[in-house]
Amino acid sequence: MVGRLGTNHLAAIAIATLYGEIMWVTVWPLAPGTQALAARRYGQLQTAKNADESTKSGFYRRTGKILDNSLVVSFSVGTTAMLMAVFSEQVLKLLLDDQQLIPLAESYIRIIKYAMPLAGVFYSFYGFLAAVNMTRAIMVATVGLNIFNILFNYILIFGKFGFPAMGIEGAAIGTVLAQALGAAYIIGYVFISKGTRVYRCCRFRNLQWNLIKDIFTASCPMIEQLGLVLAIIFYYETIIAGIGTIYLAVTHIIFTMFVLNRTLIGGFAEGGSILIGNHLGRGEHKEALQYAHATLYIALFFGVLLMVVLWVFPAAIVKIFNREPETVALGAQGLRFFMVFVFINIIAFPFEIIFTHNGWGKFPLVTELFSIVTFALGLTLLLTRYFNMGIYAAWLSLGLYMVCYSILLFGGFMSKRWLHVTVENATE
Repeated sequence: MVGRLGTNHLAAIAIATLYGEIMWVTVWPLAPGTQALAARRYGQLQTAKNADESTKSGFYRRTGKILDNSLVVSFSVGTTAMLMAVFSEQVLKLLLDDQQLIPLAESYIRIIKYAMPLAGVFYSFYGFLAAVNMTRAIMVATVGLNIFNILFNYILIFGKFGFPAMGIEGAAIGTVLAQALGAAYIIGYVFISKGTRVYRCCRFRNLQWNLIKDIFTASCPMIEQLGLVLAIIFYYETIIAGIGTIYLAVTHIIFTMFVLNRTLIGGFAEGGSILIGNHLGRGEHKEALQYAHATLYIALFFGVLLMVVLWVFPAAIVKIFNREPETVALGAQGLRFFMVFVFINIIAFPFEIIFTHNGWGKFPLVTELFSIVTFALGLTLLLTRYFNMGIYAAWLSLGLYMVCYSILLFGGFMSKRWLHVTVENATE
């Protein structure tokens, strides 16, 4: 929607949302971190189905205790994430050559920061409900959140139904309002649903420092990984901005398509990771491996489908974001250029979800940082700054990062070390 305001606005929102994403990924890993622990406990709970009521009640309380302790972590981390916005203007001035983009980007960042504590709480509930297989509530919350986000953005960006046209600021306000509604729904569900009462959640009578530490430890590699990767991507986009504003706008379209498709694949991978975690909690490694293979087959199917769409309809995809002829032509070329790279990365992406959602976040952290620093950062700087080779050299470097990371993820999967990771050290 912001792209309809012009190429400069699209370039500004590219920088602003990426800075915002660095804040988001500080809180998002609380979902898989919570899930990693709760899924193991839920798997143990399932083995006690035939036990007496007192024993089963104890298992339910043990599982519910994860959410209470996770909320302490998530609200604290979410509040901390807000503080990142304090430094945004200085960072943008340091890295951006086109100073006209800074006020536009800043108008988004200074508002979106208020979503962070809400998002932290949301992701704690998200991770817990996923672990105990109540994914329908998550579906309603996330789909509803995104529908409201689109609606609020449409109203506030363009000034519909009597509201003033607020442009980029409207996009930020719409996102904060949608996040608040999503958090309200998922919290209300846990309090009202009969299915969650047995877990005795949100009573905060069983807070344990060791358990809080375990949740943070499970989440921390993902926070580090995503935060550092997005910081590098942020710098990568400033390099692209130096080549030309139109190239930044097009690169943002490519990134958006890349993220949308990873989100689609990630949904199936998250479903697989939940069942994998349940089986690992029961020590059933063979069954966990079968679900991992099933997740890979789904990713392969959607990867092929994406290849076809990008090859046949690249210009139509770009026109969703921006209709300026030069942007459409370059964007279509860029999507086709990245087609194979994105396919390879999408096939490997389920491995990252499986690892991070089941306590082996250190492996993706190390391997992705190696890949992105070597190629997306190092090779891009070498080819564009030293050899002055332009946009396709920068895009090639980004594509090689995707390929390298995918190969390393596949190697980690084949090692089967992720089947034997301990995620909890706390004692009852």
